[in-house]
Amino acid sequence: MHHRSAKLAFLTAAALAAPLAIALPEDRAQPIQLEAGRGQLDQKTGVSVYEGNVVISQGSMRLTADTATIHVKDNAFQRMDAAGNPATLRYQPAADKPEIRGASKRVEYDVTSGKVIMTGAVRVVQGQDTFNGERLEYDLKDDVIRAKGAGQNGRIQFTIQPTKAQPPAANAKKP
Repeated sequence: MHHRSAKLAFLTAAALAAPLAIALPEDRAQPIQLEAGRGQLDQKTGVSVYEGNVVISQGSMRLTADTATIHVKDNAFQRMDAAGNPATLRYQPAADKPEIRGASKRVEYDVTSGKVIMTGAVRVVQGQDTFNGERLEYDLKDDVIRAKGAGQNGRIQFTIQPTKAQPPAANAKKP
């Protein structure tokens, strides 16, 4: 592999982990692993396509899809599209928080806009909290989540469990 091919392959691999930059900080220091049934890298267009049980992992992060397409322009990652039936996403946001698991028909990541978009029968679970809808957009730059509903009523569904109250201290003074 000549220098340009090696650089493009590296950028492609680095791009695969970009949507999950919100995972554990130590994940970013882990190697990126990619497995697929087949892959194609077009040097002229900067488009790489991976197909057949695609698995991308780095530390606690794991993305699975039927296909993943990576777009690189001028040696810079532009965007990634992953599709599956479903495509799944799993990562640990922080050591003291429950793992986040997501599934949808499509996961898109656009570097320029800094957005991760999940569409098509979206389901995200963290602990006992759940989200169901047709579209979930996470703006990494502004840390904003936007959601759109699905189904006959076109509504989103959130289930957020109450936090458990702390028991009173055993030696607390009574009034």
